[in-house]
Order: sequence, then structure tokens, then C-alpha cells
Amino acid sequence: MNHHHHMPSWADSVLGVGIILVIGLVAPILVLLVGKALAGPEHPMKRKRFESGNAPVGKSRGFFSMQYYPYLLMFIIAEPFAIFLFIVSMSSSSVTSAWIATFLAGIIIIALAVRGARSLTEGD
Repeated sequence: MNHHHHMPSWADSVLGVGIILVIGLVAPILVLLVGKALAGPEHPMKRKRFESGNAPVGKSRGFFSMQYYPYLLMFIIAEPFAIFLFIVSMSSSSVTSAWIATFLAGIIIIALAVRGARSLTEGD
């Protein structure tokens, strides 16, 4: 009685990691696009923000969304990531694979968040 149609646990883990990595890569791009859209077109006034303490009232919404971009990014990524990690850890027989998934996704998320925040502060 061989049940070849059943996927081995490592395949479940690979699938889980794949899903998490896709979310980790796609979510920041979506957030960045939304953030850019909210901020509006690039303005010379954006540079002035660092020199003078007061931002123009009309542009404050754009500044706000950029200022809190890293927090927004982490929140948007953390939620689906936690859900998928939970699913992976439940379905996978091996705890190690779940930790590897966490580790890999964590590195990518941190790298993307740092790069995103850095490019925004530098004006890109």
C-alpha cells in the first residue's frame, strides 16, 4: 500500500517558505508604491523639510506617510508572515524547517525594510 500522491513534509516546508518569501518580496513593493502615491510627485520642497523644522501644511500628509513608512512596512509584512508561519509550523512535522523559514524571511524582510527606509530618507 504505497501512497505516492501524498506530499512529504519537506515539500510542505518548501511550499511554506516559498509563500512567505513571495509575500516578503511583494508586500514591500506594494507598500512602496502606495507610499509614493500618497506622497505625491517629487518636490524641491521635500529637501527643505530637513533644513527648516516646519513642513508646509499642504504637504504634511506626504511627509507623514514617508516618515512612518518603515512602521507601516513592518506591520503589513508581519501580519501575513505570522499567519503563514503558523500554518507552516502546524503542517510541517519538522520544527527546524519552520525556524529556517523564519530566519530566511526575517533576513529578507529586514534587508528590504532597511533599503526602503534608506532610499526614502536619501530622496532616491
